[in-house]
Amino acid sequence: MTIWRYLLKLYQPRAGWLLIAFLSLTVTWLSAAALLAVSGWFITACAMAGLGLIVNLNIFTPSAAIRGLAILRTAGRYAERVIGHEAILRTLADLRIRAFVAMAVRPAKDIDDRRYADLVNRLTADVDTLDGVPLRVIGPLLAAFLTWIAVVVIGAIWGGTVIASVIGLGGLVTFALSAWLARTGHAKGRAVIQARVEQRIAISDHFGGLGDLLAYGKADASQQRLQILEQAQSARLMDQERYASWSEHGVQALTALMTLVVLALGWPALDPAVVTLLALMTLGMNEALGTLPGAFWRVGESTEAGQRLMDLESISTESKTPPNNTSTIVGNPSVSAIDIQQLSCQRQPDTRQFLTARLEPGKPLIIHGQSGTGKSSLLATLAGELAPVAGGVMFGNIDLLALEDDQRYGFVGFLSQNDQLLDLTIREFLSLGLDDVSDDNLRQVLYAVDLLATLDNTQDGFDYRLGVGGSRISGGQGRRLQLAALLLRDPALVLLDEPFRGLQNDLIQTIIERIRPWLSGRCCVIVTHDPSAVPKNWPRIQWPV
Repeated sequence: MTIWRYLLKLYQPRAGWLLIAFLSLTVTWLSAAALLAVSGWFITACAMAGLGLIVNLNIFTPSAAIRGLAILRTAGRYAERVIGHEAILRTLADLRIRAFVAMAVRPAKDIDDRRYADLVNRLTADVDTLDGVPLRVIGPLLAAFLTWIAVVVIGAIWGGTVIASVIGLGGLVTFALSAWLARTGHAKGRAVIQARVEQRIAISDHFGGLGDLLAYGKADASQQRLQILEQAQSARLMDQERYASWSEHGVQALTALMTLVVLALGWPALDPAVVTLLALMTLGMNEALGTLPGAFWRVGESTEAGQRLMDLESISTESKTPPNNTSTIVGNPSVSAIDIQQLSCQRQPDTRQFLTARLEPGKPLIIHGQSGTGKSSLLATLAGELAPVAGGVMFGNIDLLALEDDQRYGFVGFLSQNDQLLDLTIREFLSLGLDDVSDDNLRQVLYAVDLLATLDNTQDGFDYRLGVGGSRISGGQGRRLQLAALLLRDPALVLLDEPFRGLQNDLIQTIIERIRPWLSGRCCVIVTHDPSAVPKNWPRIQWPV
């Protein structure tokens, strides 16, 4: 799919609204040109009547026309702004959802810190850039073209073929000149978008690693790099604006030249009032034609931003296509043993370390050891979030790590060490990605993690909001709430990384007893620093082996 087909498909759902906005913009520019022309004609006619050159001048009709055109111009501008921005804001809201979905389905193994900053940039800056396509590119181009055609027709009626030809030729030259000048603007626009990504990544690297930078005395060098990037981007923006300004002035000069030619051709062959009308109407096209350079050079920014978002969505779509060389798992098959076969992982202190184990339903495998020994990386590899160095996770004849992400995620439940709490209500958070979850089911899982009493003590109940990053609940409550969300799923393989972090031992024992029935039908691996807190009859491995 080409970038323009992608953009047209993007705006198609609100094409009707956008068309009304474009026509309103056309009415605005035509009204402005007509208002200038009729006003000039009326002033000239009044002067001629004062000199006795016009007898019985009708002042009421042009006066009413002037008032009507002024009102029409204001109404057109208001309609264009309200309808156009309403359509674009709704379209961008839809696009944000699509971009977020495309990001959400991508596994962590594909997103390092730099990649994450790039994805955030696509979700924010690139999406916002695309508001310029209809409002600053397509709309002005269409409205300017219709305005130019209307002025040519009026010029032919009032001034004849020669005047109409001058206005028509001048408009063609203006369109061609704007497109030619914009070729450089395209490259400048693309450079702005690409540099914006580099800035975002550099800022993420700076603040994400600020502790290490300060420890090693590199913070000043990193800050200087940020300043250099900011100065370079500011220079690009200034250069782009300067180029656009000169292009716009060039179009205005061309419009002024057309006006002088119309005056020269019309005088004295035509009535002075008519000559004034034609000249001012030609000059009035300046508002429409003057937007052409800006519309053309913004194409570079818009297509670059659109291409990046299209690539993001296409990657998401490709990830949903199952490969031909793997078996497809639909739903949760009958749970049986899962074999971990000589699994070697990234980010291990000893690259020769590997895990071989047999997981059986109801007998969670406990992996424990000191911090920094690679336990979380091992669990992330089992979940498919990190690519394995060697080995596999076999369910019968199916290697879970060879499945496509969407298939594997339906089969594996993973509670990572990092809390993932969204600013949602408790109901929305627990039901995320699920259909028709009953209140009884929600209460059951909250009881299992000993949060039901806490829920009943809130006035909002299931509608209680968690706050940004779970700011309205404690760390222990957030950990248990994520475990409750996992209990609502039906995975065959459960991976828990420090599921009881920050909890008292008696509370841990309560939760374990309540989730035993759920674990009895599933294979499970639990990573913990405190193996004494879990039942002694559960198999365990000290990592590294």
